[in-house]
Amino acid sequence: MSSKRTKLGIGDHHPKRTSPPNELVGHVILDRYHVEEELGHGAMGVVYRGRHTKLARDVAIKVMHDHLVHERTLVERFRREAQVAGRLHHPNVVGVIDVGELPDKRQVMVMELARGESLASIMERPMPRSRLVKLVAQLLQGLDHAHAAGLVHRDLKPENVIVEDGDVARIVDFGIAVLREPEANSERLTDTGMIVGTPLYMAPEQAKDEAVDHRADLYALGVIMYEIIAGQPPFLGSPMDVALAKIREELPELPALPDGAKLLGPFMRKLAARDRDRRFASAHEALTTLQLIDSDPYAASVALGIMDVARALDTIKLS
Repeated sequence: MSSKRTKLGIGDHHPKRTSPPNELVGHVILDRYHVEEELGHGAMGVVYRGRHTKLARDVAIKVMHDHLVHERTLVERFRREAQVAGRLHHPNVVGVIDVGELPDKRQVMVMELARGESLASIMERPMPRSRLVKLVAQLLQGLDHAHAAGLVHRDLKPENVIVEDGDVARIVDFGIAVLREPEANSERLTDTGMIVGTPLYMAPEQAKDEAVDHRADLYALGVIMYEIIAGQPPFLGSPMDVALAKIREELPELPALPDGAKLLGPFMRKLAARDRDRRFASAHEALTTLQLIDSDPYAASVALGIMDVARALDTIKLS
């Protein structure tokens, strides 16, 4: 298992900060959120744990870095993402509940606070097949909801999944998400000069700096599945080595799987096909196929392209 992970799910890129660490801790911002502690920081901003002073509700607060407030495109993207993410209301997604601006023009995004263990931490222990399937199904449901709202995560990784009590997987940090269908007359909002995504989990098209759609999130989930099953990421080496391997190669074959898990290998490889046109067309399609693996393995085999309809019918007649 790779040890090169943070545990906060805030991103792997930590830019130099120009504001003092923990400067907001102990203060009330937006007239209603008491900032209690810093949780971590990433490319776009600092994340704090806070509490709504009137509702007594714990929240996560993302505050944009002060050195980015003059980057008009980034500020606009931050605002638009917050507005769209505010439409996300799903048990498997951590949604945005409020937005605002500090007196120094830093943008603020207030989110639900997910309580639990990160998937990155859980993956360090053996995971039963039933739990793996349950968590993957929940992540597909969360992605399906976000994709339907027009959001693509672009940095889905184990650190960005919190598993709450009761084994409920929740996707966090849509902080570098992009809108799938930008307005025709709007500028394309880019991340010029910023690291977007995490090399281990980013799709080949991200590594090539091509346009990204919802299927990049499916690729990342396929890589996560591989890592859980194999105990290590599919590609090892420096970030450049990993990026080049993804561009040139399909995911490696998994070691021998037990009979009850054999179809998970082809399923995972379809999620993470190098050519995005060979991946599942949507998270919903992937979820339907995953459910078929247990309920109707012959139909699942056909959906995965490893058995044609005629052969499946013959197999059923002989069984």
